Amino acid sequence: MTKRFRLYWLRDSACDLGTPLDADELDEAIRARVVELARAHGLDNNRTVDLYLPFLDGRESRRRAESLRGVTLVRDGDAIRSVPATAAAKLRDTTAMLLATHPAWIGAPDERHPRYFQTWQAVSVALQKALRCWIPEIYFRDPSRYEYREAAYPLLVYACSRPCRGRPRTEFAYDMADQEVLPRALHLAGASLQRVLATVERRLYDGGRPALARRYAPRWHRDVLRTVQKKPQPLLDLLGNEAAVVNALVSLGSGRKMRAVSHSRERPVWRSAPCMGKTSVRWRSACWRKRRGRWRRRPVRARPPRHVRR
Repeated sequence: MTKRFRLYWLRDSACDLGTPLDADELDEAIRARVVELARAHGLDNNRTVDLYLPFLDGRESRRRAESLRGVTLVRDGDAIRSVPATAAAKLRDTTAMLLATHPAWIGAPDERHPRYFQTWQAVSVALQKALRCWIPEIYFRDPSRYEYREAAYPLLVYACSRPCRGRPRTEFAYDMADQEVLPRALHLAGASLQRVLATVERRLYDGGRPALARRYAPRWHRDVLRTVQKKPQPLLDLLGNEAAVVNALVSLGSGRKMRAVSHSRERPVWRSAPCMGKTSVRWRSACWRKRRGRWRRRPVRARPPRHVRR
């Protein structure tokens, strides 16, 4: 006898890609709703229906019944699909399905492959270049955001910063513990920044903002760079978030494990330390330093008594 449903359900510990099931073999939390949707559209028992359920990580799998009760199911032709509650959940479902079914992800080189670094270095550089285009483009869709220059300058400098080419065989993005992150990222960035500022100036002139356009003239590119270097925390946040995204992508593709798919909880990817970002000198002399391959806390000097200082 032909099974009535084909189950497509990716989880942290198991994967169902077209597993044939009967109605009584479905999970109790969704069985009644799935059967009701199948009957509501006039499907007979001899017709097979594809059932797509959302990805569940390890925490959600342990509370499977509770997680499935909150899933919204809709009919889509000959299939029954779950509706993601948020954009992050939709991205997670798409990522898990690509990782399990797409030939490019299935054949991606792992850490033992001879072309591991060459392959993921190209992916990392392409992703960094794309982020440098996408993030400023999305942020500056509203031209009024150029008026707040403290937020606009770091994004413009980030757009013209140099992507990290990586270091064999483990680093594909900037290491935020490295004191040379800013010098490496801003090396020879003046010419690129002038081109970016010229584009912004032309856009503001065309939008009828001549006074604001003069603030973004290419001749001020050195002042823009100095302003960002004096308060580098926004730029460091951008580079740190970029590094987290690149490293997560490499870990996802090279490991090819469902555990690498991110959780649905939204939280900041990376946040710089409070002592970073006040000035470039203070950031370089941060209280944590990388020496001899391990972390050491910088010793704190005790201040002498007041009568001694006098």
